[in-house]
Amino acid sequence: MVTYLCEVKTAMRTHKLQAEQLTEQMAQVNQEKANLRKQLAELDELRKYEKETSLAVETNLRQHCDQAVNCYKSSIE
Repeated sequence: MVTYLCEVKTAMRTHKLQAEQLTEQMAQVNQEKANLRKQLAELDELRKYEKETSLAVETNLRQHCDQAVNCYKSSIE
C-alpha cells in the first residue's frame, strides 16, 4: 500500500511538472503570437504608406509625362 502511494505521488509530481512546463510553453507561444500580430500590424501600416507613396510618385510622373508630350507637340507645331 505504501509503495502504491509512493508511485502515485511520484506520478502526480511528474504530471504536475509536465503541466507547469506546458503552461510555460503556452505563455511563451501566446507572447510570440502577440509579438507577431504587432509586427504584422506594423508591416501592414508600412505597406499602406508605401502604396500611397508609390501612387503619388506614379501620378506625378504621369503629369510630367503629359507635360513633356504637350511641350513636344507645341514645339512641333
